[in-house]
Amino acid sequence: MDSWGLVIYGAAGFVTSILSGIAGAGGGFIMTPLGIFLGMSPAQSVSTGKFNGLAVTVGSLTGMKKVHGTVSRARVIPVMVLAFVIGLLAPLAIKALDNEAYRIALGIILLLMIPVVILKKVGIHPHKPAAWKRIMGGVLLSVALALQGIFSGGLGSLVNIVLMGMLGMTALEANLTKRWSQLILNTTILLSVIGAGLIIWSAVAVGIFTTFAGGYVGGRMAVHKGDEFIVRIMVILMAVSAIALIVGA
Repeated sequence: MDSWGLVIYGAAGFVTSILSGIAGAGGGFIMTPLGIFLGMSPAQSVSTGKFNGLAVTVGSLTGMKKVHGTVSRARVIPVMVLAFVIGLLAPLAIKALDNEAYRIALGIILLLMIPVVILKKVGIHPHKPAAWKRIMGGVLLSVALALQGIFSGGLGSLVNIVLMGMLGMTALEANLTKRWSQLILNTTILLSVIGAGLIIWSAVAVGIFTTFAGGYVGGRMAVHKGDEFIVRIMVILMAVSAIALIVGA
């Protein structure tokens, strides 16, 4: 990647990580396709982007430190354990990513999620789900974490939707829970792929600083603005990114 490519990658990382810090996901919507556009293979873009994901996670958690006590450890820890297991398996699939198929499939999935978020108004009010819904939510959460680990590119929104819609969390609570799981998921995946030649280190050197800063700003905004604002930003990111992915495939 040349110097101008690094400038573009860093600037985009800062802007998208602010939005990601607000919504609890979304940076990969732009950064993974951008990495491909700037010359990375899909596998390289996803693998390199795990450093961005780790940096924005730490930044947003720092920005949301005032509300950490609002999330139950009994709900967060199982999600973190699940993320660790999936993080061990995800690198086996990352190396086989196909550019065009990946972009189209991701775009379609994101478009299908939008009506669910809007019509069900998930994440606005907490609720206690029935036992069957919690069981189904656990299964769907496993699938969502696996898709996020393998494809990156914004599929972290699936995790948020399951946490809100199936497990009864508010948008802010889901944001925090997802961030703790992402901390484990990205770290585990990075330990597995770091020696596979898939990391573009020049992009990492730029991206981790800009995404940490953006994640911190976004996390502070999420706490200040509240659940409805978080959900609105998430829906906008999903719509824009889905269209861009499909058209650009």
